[in-house]
Amino acid sequence: MKNHHILFSTLATLLLIVHFVKLEETEIAEEGHCDGDEPCFFDDIDDEEDASVPVTLRKDGDEKQNGEYPVFDHLSRLDGVKVGDVLKKVVNGKTYELHTRSLKPLLFEIPNAITEDEILHIRERAKFFTDGLIQSEARGGLTPMDNFKPSKKKGKGLGPAADFVNWDLDENKIIDLNEVQLFCRNYNFLYFDEKEIIEMFKRVEITEFDDGKITPEEFETLNTLGIEDYLNIVMREHPKHRQRTSDQVWLPMSEEYDVVLSNLRNRFGEIFKIPQRVLLGSEHMQIVRYKPGGHYHAHHDTETHKATNKPCCHHTSTATIKQHGRCRLCRFMTIMFYLEKPEEGGETAFPAADNITYSDAEFRRHGYPAKDLFNLNEHCYDSNLVVKPQKRSAVAWYNHHVDANTGWLGEIDDWSLHGGCEVRKGEKWIANLWLTAPYAGEETKLSMYSAEYMEMMRDRGEDLY
Repeated sequence: MKNHHILFSTLATLLLIVHFVKLEETEIAEEGHCDGDEPCFFDDIDDEEDASVPVTLRKDGDEKQNGEYPVFDHLSRLDGVKVGDVLKKVVNGKTYELHTRSLKPLLFEIPNAITEDEILHIRERAKFFTDGLIQSEARGGLTPMDNFKPSKKKGKGLGPAADFVNWDLDENKIIDLNEVQLFCRNYNFLYFDEKEIIEMFKRVEITEFDDGKITPEEFETLNTLGIEDYLNIVMREHPKHRQRTSDQVWLPMSEEYDVVLSNLRNRFGEIFKIPQRVLLGSEHMQIVRYKPGGHYHAHHDTETHKATNKPCCHHTSTATIKQHGRCRLCRFMTIMFYLEKPEEGGETAFPAADNITYSDAEFRRHGYPAKDLFNLNEHCYDSNLVVKPQKRSAVAWYNHHVDANTGWLGEIDDWSLHGGCEVRKGEKWIANLWLTAPYAGEETKLSMYSAEYMEMMRDRGEDLY
């Protein structure tokens, strides 16, 4: 029991909060180069191996002692000053360099952010935790159930595919291969090559295109309903065309689960001045592997601040998260560690970085031809900022502003749109540390991740008090 008392003494902060509030439902080193309108690329980082120093927890209000976590009363953002500046932060005697790569979003690249020993530990944990990695989903794996079911019927479609004029773009009364490709691109943002078009017609049992064209008369009997279903299935399931293709696993980070991950989280919580109670309630660390062809099209890690009728997901439960539209992701920051770089590809792209304006319409345009800059398999290098993965480095950015009146979560930073470009050779491994945070008035709510830990302790019969 002596060891138990020592082990759980670090829970003082969490237990004080729980005692006074109602438990809610839970569940690089060198300057980069940019050329006009071309993407910005940043050069390789020289590695310097340093072991991380353990950080212990303490009660808020205490003066900082050596190795203890400091007190931060609210959220804040570091000052990036200007692109190219370097901010130095010292944690437990080690200096970390934060290179400003963008101001919109405020984004830093951090060389030597993680040690080789920490990477090895994470890879080993990912290998054995919950029997290894599983296929990733969008929204960082916190994805509602997809209730789409393809129709088994044949006939006329219910959408744009049902109208001949949406296919016959040159109005010559003939639909050719190019126009079929453009239809898939214009209405479903699918970039099909000739082989994929032929495969589509074969799968939906269409023979009208056997001679390479479709006439208005043939179109009358064309199985456009089957085409619509097929395109929807491809968008959801095909490794090349789905929003995300990768494997993932989640690793708990509390000190009692994993001291190494707890220290890593504490280190970057201190660098970015995250209040300890917010840090302890952040999501589990997500470990992701991208094999050749793996990618994640452009997306935001967080969700709009305007949906005030929905709670933050980390204040709900796993069951709630899996139901569509019941909650919103409230991820103040993303800190992404590169655990292994691929031989080719796998860059992290920020399509809107430092744009003067932002709107989805700017990046996804219908027309002739349509252009989908969210599709990073096709448009990785059209992005304003492209960061090459370097083992042991990290990229950290703010997904939200801070509310100037309250010091808590503010408006989403739309410019934080980002994604993972296609891995062309080798494998890319990353670790995502998402720091969730509350809006004003919700700062005393218990995170599902903190509550999950407390429930585990109760199940083990431990005396938390």
